[in-house]
Amino acid sequence: MRDKTRRTQIRKSGTYKYVIFLVIIIAAAQFWLLKTYYKELEIKLPDDLSSAPGEFPIIESTISVSYEESKLIATESVSDQNSSSEETNGTYGNGSDTSQEEDTIDQSETILDEPSENYSNSIEGMELSDIQKKIILRLMELIEEDIEYGYETFPETGYPTNNIWISTDVISVVLRDCGYDLMDLIYNDMLEHKEDYPLDIKGRNEPLKHLDFRHVFFQEQFFKRHALGLDNEFIIDNEDNAVQWQPGDIIYFQFDPDDPYQDLGGFISSRSNDNGVPLVIMISKDFGKVSEVDVLSEYKVVGHYRYPNPYEEIE
Repeated sequence: MRDKTRRTQIRKSGTYKYVIFLVIIIAAAQFWLLKTYYKELEIKLPDDLSSAPGEFPIIESTISVSYEESKLIATESVSDQNSSSEETNGTYGNGSDTSQEEDTIDQSETILDEPSENYSNSIEGMELSDIQKKIILRLMELIEEDIEYGYETFPETGYPTNNIWISTDVISVVLRDCGYDLMDLIYNDMLEHKEDYPLDIKGRNEPLKHLDFRHVFFQEQFFKRHALGLDNEFIIDNEDNAVQWQPGDIIYFQFDPDDPYQDLGGFISSRSNDNGVPLVIMISKDFGKVSEVDVLSEYKVVGHYRYPNPYEEIE
């Protein structure tokens, strides 16, 4: 009986040892497999992702020359396109009630189409300046904010203090938040160079600080004088042309040559459609909100500017 019990204990002990040995072998095999085949996944962006082969921006005079020749050109160019204000034309004398003029902004702006769902997420091959990056980041924030199209006046601040904006407010507010107060800049420039601004269209001889910087015509006239003028036409698969269209560029659209008061302003986005055409960030009456839209090839551009001018110091 004692021998039988001993044999049973020996068998159990051997079984336990076998199980333990088997577990050790399996664990060792798993460790070897993990060590041999496991590799940590790393995602590394290319070093030249945001670099460009030349110094940018390149101006519109590079269109007719080769890319190598274009890098030698750094002179300022201004657009000769006619533009107009976003308000309906009115005639008012000096000292007249400005509230009548403020109500003349035309709100019949044209509807814009939404971009396609599939579009590239960046404009590659460009090294953006700090101010361009700030502009794009602010624009991305505006797209997410609850901003509606509409016209109101703000005699105390000039800039909108609520979420009711027109197209030029997108431009002025973004630049203000990046350190460039268009209300002061345009007003002071109009005071010093009245002959360059068509104040006669408004029927007066003096600018209105809280209002004029929001008018398309006065705004574009300021950029003609102080910004870098660029090409008004985007040409697909044209490298010399493509480098002129950078995120943060300011553009103005014309919808009706006979009715210039429907002009709209906006910014070039950091994203493009499937054909490589940059999207535009802007607001319109019918679209209703600040949106990223695919309209650059569809509508006529009458002004394309980079501000501040990278070749000229802002005084």
